[in-house]
Amino acid sequence: MSKNLFCECYKNFFGKIFSINDYGETHKLVTLLGIKIKIMKPEYQKKVRENSYSYYVKNNIDITQIPPAEGQIRDIQLANLALLKELNYVCEINGLKYWLDFGSLLGAIRHKGFIPWDDDVDTGMLREDYNKLIDVFEKTSRNPDIFASYVVNKKHPCEMFIKIQHKKCPHLFVDVFPYDFYGKKLTKDEQIKFSQDMKSICSAMQKVCPKKAKQQEIRNLIEKNVRIAKASDYSEDGSDLMWGLDYFHFHKNWFTNYNVVFPLKKILFEGEMFPCMNNPEEFLNNVYGNYMAYPKKIGVGHAMFLNLSENDKKIISELKQ
Repeated sequence: MSKNLFCECYKNFFGKIFSINDYGETHKLVTLLGIKIKIMKPEYQKKVRENSYSYYVKNNIDITQIPPAEGQIRDIQLANLALLKELNYVCEINGLKYWLDFGSLLGAIRHKGFIPWDDDVDTGMLREDYNKLIDVFEKTSRNPDIFASYVVNKKHPCEMFIKIQHKKCPHLFVDVFPYDFYGKKLTKDEQIKFSQDMKSICSAMQKVCPKKAKQQEIRNLIEKNVRIAKASDYSEDGSDLMWGLDYFHFHKNWFTNYNVVFPLKKILFEGEMFPCMNNPEEFLNNVYGNYMAYPKKIGVGHAMFLNLSENDKKIISELKQ
């Protein structure tokens, strides 16, 4: 065996055991014996440590008093707000129900807008309306550059859900997460127990989903497993809602009581009113625990340190208006 061939075989063998690769602009992905760990690059670790929010944490200032973000992250927030407004318009004229979800709902309750260090928008939708969204968005969006489409996670091929995006600026998006009726009401203990089943089903789907599967194949696989996961196909009023299997959530409880979500109401977000869960406080407590406290680590927005092109900046500036 030649020296070069030996070195190549050696590299391939140990590359499967241990590897370090870029994971976006801010992190490295370390893989050891199949275990993957994201580590922030040193230059960004320093920026996070020196961020202005550390002052509020150290001085135990009420988290609701933190001012809005500034600079690039604020620009991206306001551009994403324009995408949210278009989603709101499309849903209103087509009779589709959606609501602010996860970090955006937390931001609305705690900051009346974006969490200062977050930059994307999370929304939720019942499966029946979710399945109509791409078609009605194409037909009724007022801006031809803003569209709805399925996006596949390249690292997890069976993770695919809808995002509202902009054709000329890939850094902008609104996530739309589907919810399914479980088919029966559960106690809190039962919710925790059956959430483990949901996670197991998601993990199993990842193993059988081809890496280069077409979107329709992935949709069929998800729909098949949703039917398996549900207690009943009959969605009676009052049935618990479960998070769709389209996205692998790491939270402990995948279920939400019907009356926590419905009837929907409105909430102030960045100076405008948007649909909101009926009992957002209970939902946030279920997902985040004490959501009015500072997190253990203030995160980094998806696009906080992106190197935007001049065209990106132009599109973002136009959307802000």
